[in-house]
Amino acid sequence: MHHPRHSIRGFATACALFPVLALAPPAAADTQPLHLGNPGTQFTSFTCLNDSCSLGQATLAGNATSNLATGLGSFHATLIVDFSPGGSCNIVDESTSFTFTRGTVFTHSHHEDCATHGPRIDTSFQVTGGTGVFQGATGGGEEFSAAASPMVIWNGTITF
Repeated sequence: MHHPRHSIRGFATACALFPVLALAPPAAADTQPLHLGNPGTQFTSFTCLNDSCSLGQATLAGNATSNLATGLGSFHATLIVDFSPGGSCNIVDESTSFTFTRGTVFTHSHHEDCATHGPRIDTSFQVTGGTGVFQGATGGGEEFSAAASPMVIWNGTITF
């Protein structure tokens, strides 16, 4: 027969340990260098978002490379582009995903592009999450591209 006092003592021990277990630090996250690229990217759509088409939404897709993956992955970006600065300048709000066999890394940046030579994109980016082994990823770094090159490079760190 199960004695009630033993059950109460076991319950009291479990309750005493709960705060210790609840406050235990989470498993250590792994911070690593992050290098992403998008060779061979193509515009896949463009939609005007106002009557003058000074604001538009573009999507891009193509291959992706990373130091955290073997082989090519895929790249997808959604850009909200504001052409109102005029000339060769625009302002871009950019959400990207890099998908590899181990998971997906999501990034975001906001930048003004004006260069007609030298760097076209030279801005910071944030890692905004991920899937698979990159679940809950954070981090960031610098995003850049030369005016004469369609390839964009993301260099920074990632923690997952």
